[in-house]
Formats: sequence, C-alpha cells, structure tokens
Amino acid sequence: MGKFKKLGIILTSTAFSVGVLSPMAQASANVQESPERVAIQVSSTETKVTKSMLIKQVQTLFGDRFNFVTENDFDMGQGHYYSDDKTVRYDLSFHKKVNGKDVYGGFTFKGDNLELENFFYQPANVADAIYPAKYSKADAKKVAEDFLKKMPNTANYKLREDLGNDNFDFGRPITEPISYSFAYSPTHNGVPFSDESMYIEVLANGEVVNMYRNTESTSKATFDSLEQKKNEADVLAQIRENLSVELRYFIDYNYQSEEAIAKLVYMPSSFMGVNALNGQWQTMNGFTSQVPKTKGVEKLSAQPLEPRKKNMTLAEVEELAKSLLKVDSDKVKLRIEAIDERENENGEKIYSVNYMYDYGNHGSGSSIEVNKATGEIINFWNMGNEFFETNDKVEPISKDAALAKAIGYLKEFAPSHLHNYSKPLEDPMYDKDSKQYNFSFPRIVNGIAVMGDEISVTISADGKLGALHVNNQKIDNWPSVNKAISADKVKTMFSDGLKLNLQYSKQDGEDNNHYNLVYSPVYNGILFNNIDATTGEWLLKADDSKEKPAISHPTAGEELTYLLRQNVLDVKDPANFNAEAAVAKGEALKILVKSLSYGYFEYGPYGRDNDKQSFSNIDKNHPLYETVEQAVRMGMLQPADKFEVDATLTRQELAKWLVRVLDLEKAAKHSDIYKLNFTDADTIDPAYAGYVALVSAMGLMDAQQNKFNATEKVTYADLAVSTVRLAKAVNENNSSRNYW
Repeated sequence: MGKFKKLGIILTSTAFSVGVLSPMAQASANVQESPERVAIQVSSTETKVTKSMLIKQVQTLFGDRFNFVTENDFDMGQGHYYSDDKTVRYDLSFHKKVNGKDVYGGFTFKGDNLELENFFYQPANVADAIYPAKYSKADAKKVAEDFLKKMPNTANYKLREDLGNDNFDFGRPITEPISYSFAYSPTHNGVPFSDESMYIEVLANGEVVNMYRNTESTSKATFDSLEQKKNEADVLAQIRENLSVELRYFIDYNYQSEEAIAKLVYMPSSFMGVNALNGQWQTMNGFTSQVPKTKGVEKLSAQPLEPRKKNMTLAEVEELAKSLLKVDSDKVKLRIEAIDERENENGEKIYSVNYMYDYGNHGSGSSIEVNKATGEIINFWNMGNEFFETNDKVEPISKDAALAKAIGYLKEFAPSHLHNYSKPLEDPMYDKDSKQYNFSFPRIVNGIAVMGDEISVTISADGKLGALHVNNQKIDNWPSVNKAISADKVKTMFSDGLKLNLQYSKQDGEDNNHYNLVYSPVYNGILFNNIDATTGEWLLKADDSKEKPAISHPTAGEELTYLLRQNVLDVKDPANFNAEAAVAKGEALKILVKSLSYGYFEYGPYGRDNDKQSFSNIDKNHPLYETVEQAVRMGMLQPADKFEVDATLTRQELAKWLVRVLDLEKAAKHSDIYKLNFTDADTIDPAYAGYVALVSAMGLMDAQQNKFNATEKVTYADLAVSTVRLAKAVNENNSSRNYW
C-alpha cells in the first residue's frame, strides 16, 4: 500500500478561461482533455506567508486600484500545490457591496517570490463597457500592454495572433459588458514558447478584469540553437509533400439555444509540427521520424451490446458507488452524502451520487453520475487515487496494456455505447507525474469520427480505473458526407494557406528542462485550423473584422449591425435587409430574449421542472416555446389564452414589454399621474399611458416630430435601437447582475 497523504485536497479547474483559445483548437483531435487538476492543501504551520504579505503584493502590483478594500474585507485561502507542480500557491479574495452593487475579486500568488499567477475582478460600474462601448479593441490592446509591463519578468513577452478570434461570446447577453482578450507568450531569442502564455482580459471601459499566467521558470532551461535550424522553405516543402486531410464531424454548441450543432469539416494531418533541427515530426508524445498517420476508425463493438443493468435502483447505484470508491486505508472513511435522481440535457434520467472522503480534520468529495435506465456510468473520477503518493519504483503498465484495461472497463461500465465509438485515433496522453494514461474514444457517425463528442478514460500506473466520462450529445441533424467538397480541393486550400511559426516546445521526458525548436503549421493564420466541408470556408480567421457582415440604415445601422454580429438577428442577406419592415410579435420577442438572457433554464434540484405551458397555442413542440416561456419567466409576458406570434407588434405594446423587463410595471399602472405631451396623445390607449410615459422619459423609445405613433408598427430599426438602450438600462439597474 502506498504512503498516505496527510493533507487536505481542494478541487480546481484545469484551466482559467478568459475566452482566448479558439473552440476549434481546444476541440482538435490533437488536443486531448486532461483530468481535473487537484490542489493539495498545505498545513498553515508549514508556511510563513501571511495575509498582510499578500495585500502588500497587491498594492505593489496594482497601486491604489484596490484601496477601497480594507484588510478585513480580504480573505486568505490555505496554501496549496498540485501533484504535477510542487510550487505552493496562496489565494487572496474579497467580496463587498459598493453603491449597492456586488464587487469582488481574487488573486493567486505563486512561489517564494509571490508571483501573480491569476487575477479576476468584477467592478461595480461597467456602464461604459456596455454597447456602445467606450474602448475599442485597439484601445483595449494598449491597456493590456501597459498592464503586462507592470508584471515582473515580462519584457520578453510577445502577443499571440495565431490563436483565432479573441472574443468568443458564446451567446453572451448584450446586458453584459463587452470585453477583449489577449494572449502573450514568453520568448527566448525572439522565439515564443508554444505552451506558455499570459492571458489578459480588458473590459470595454478600459479596466483589466482577468489575468492568468501559465509560465515556468527558465533559469535551468536549455534551448536549441537558432543557428542550427533548417531552412523554413525546406520544412514548408516537407509538410506540403506529406500533407493529408480527412473528414470529421465537429460539435459546435449554441449557448443561447442550448443546441449542439454538428458541422462537417476537413482537418489536416495529425502532427503538431516539425523539429527545426532534425526534421522529425512532432506528436503529442514526442518526435518521430515516421510521418504520423491517423488511424482508421475501428468500432469498439461491431454490434450493440446489452446495457449493464436495466432500471437501476437506488440501492444498486449505492452499491456500485461504494465498490468504485473503496479506499484501502483505515485513515479514510467513505461517506455517501446523497443520491439524487434528475433529468439531463438529453432527457435521460440519471442518478447523481454525492460522496465524501473523511480523513482527519479534512474532507473532500465529488459525485458520480449513472444512467438509471442502463445502469451505466456517465461521469466518474476516482478521488481515492489522490490519497496515495505515486510509488516511483513501480513501473507503469505499457500503453497497449493500459488501452486493453480501458476497453475492458468500458465493456464493464458503459457497454451499450460501444457500437457508436471507435478505438483511439491518436496516441494517449501520458502524465509522467501522476503516471496515468488518458485515452479518448471518439464517437462515430456515418463512419466519421466526431470531434467534441467522445468517451474519455484515465488508467493509472497499476491499471486501475482513474476516470470515465461519456460525452454523448443529442444531435438530430448530421450533415451528409455526400455534400462535402472534394478532398483534393481542400488539400490545395490547406497547402496554399500554410505558413510556419517557429516556437520553442518542451517535451516530456528525462530532460524536461530542454526546449526544442519546432516549426508549427499555421493554416490561414491560425493554429489547429479546419475547413467547413460543405461551404469550403475556413472555420477560423486571424482577422475577420473586414469580413463581418453589416446592415445599412440611416439611423439604426450601428445597432442593427451589432445585433447581427452578436447572433441576435438572423439575417440571410444583410446587404438587402429591409430594416423598415414590421416586426411580428414572435420575432420581436425572440430578439429581445436572445439579447437579454442566456436562454431558458427552468431547472429544479432534480433537473428540469415540469414543463410549463403559459399559452394554449405554444406547447413544447412549438419553435418559440422556450423563447415564450423565458419571456414569461423574465416578466415580459404574462400567461394568457393565446400568444399572437404572427401579429404585428405595435409601439405601445413594445413599451409595455420594455417596462416589464425593468420591473417597473407597478409604477406604469398608475397612468393617472403621467402627463403625455405628445401631439397624438389621444391615440394612446389609456391602459398603455404609463408605459409610454416611462419608456419616453428613460429614452428607450423616441418620438417622431413629437408624435409617439402608439398604434403604428414597430420596425426592425426601431426594435434594434430600443433593444440596445434597454440592455444598458438593465445593466445599470440590476445590482446583482443576474441575467436570467
């Protein structure tokens, strides 16, 4: 039995996301997801770092920016380190009310020098970051560069422009502030490091609100000599000569509609680069003289297998959890906290088993998810492995043996999925610190592997199951392979769009302080780029600002274009769009809901609540069902007999919706206290008088020549202007920043 760790464990995310890395790069078949990183707590008696020392460091780096936060407002977390990085980190955070609004922030300092590793901040006033924003991307870039200069040891950092669009909003409501993200990598002799960066996020009001630094000390590092590198033209020729492409499905997720969308794409050869000194091919597990070839699809089972256990009971799932979580130590006590039954996003009933490990004065826990109908594991991570130090004298099992173990566990715990998944197409990632293999088994649809929909399995050095995650998204429409453009045409596009970035890359191995020079392929200006197989367009562009569509209109062009680029407006032909057309109520409601909220999330403690139906003609099969129910939840609509989807929205009706969003309806109902000075005031329905008075006074809707035109149609131009003004009003009046 291994040596027991007498330390507490806290869970952290493997990455600090500020929207810099492209989704395609992250979902690339060349990039496999690592298990969740575990932070191991250090006893307070083992460190001399105090809260006052951390506060002083904040003041040194940020000057008087956080002077409004007193020492009592700050909280210091317990020191911690990671199994793959023994450098101790210290957390400092604060949360307080400023002018009725929540303001909070946090800092993580690393090592004896208390180097700032990450930082986040939510300021009280972000009005200038709401559209129309005060700072442009170019302005924000200057702010980021000034911030970078204040950080120690960053003089050699260089902006990365090969990671794709730096501002993925994922359906961000326009009530939230606009932000810009930038990535900077350290360099040696002017050459950037491939896997090390500092990410900086700047709000459109000029405030830096996020920073994450993923860099290492190079004091003991050695580097390949630039003088010995191969000629770039020769390496370009080498790659082009060996370039190949293959079809894959790529899962793109729309966070507003909660819909997973499958795209058919071409991806280039499965290598990461070429060694600049010897011309060897770079793979996930080092260099090889052989050209990496993607393995063919080989399903884990030719025929569907029976489920593990049909109609799993509570007692059975508890027994399964206990057997999976058993720890061979008298110092640890497993405690099953609760077993909940809920419905997941695919409409499947699952058990969620919440558990704790008690050890000494500490405790750590997580959960296991099991499909009720099949008795199969959906999510499992063996925290018990973290209680024991890895025995360095134990030789880990081989890659092939680990793969056989992984497949064996899948047959035992998730058999009914196996006919839809393939053996790994890429070599597994091997973590030398934890001595674990991480395998990715891609889903197969129409004989093609799916990026972003896979089963991942972690196998420990002794062959035990470390983690199992089944990612099987419900997708109805898969683009037909017959619609794909020719591979030869795409191969030419990749070849023509190919350039090389010279980078320093550190490989896992005995000498993990050495950096190799690598030529990394960049396609159309982006690392890990792909081509849409149905349209022939690049999935990502280095600078697509000139290619973004725009809508022309004399008074609402900017607002219409903004909503279009935020995916709020669905316009097929922006150049010929008629912004003066009347908006139907259903369409207007969809635009407002998409602008102001993330979507319809009506979940209770055990999953989605019983489906509601607020209008007799809008059931759950209606395309506007979720939009309408979200509008009811937001207070914009009230349940009634019918909702007239296709009726034209009038200006006084829009006024009522806007007032309801701002939760001012009680005031609007006192219509007798308002005096309307419009020349057509007598045409306004008395029931709408208070609403019209409020939207007019707040500047949410404009009158024309002192006429409100209450019963006239609302045009797309009218709605766009009112929507962006409403978004700013919502932000200014919503102190808790809950955007539905």
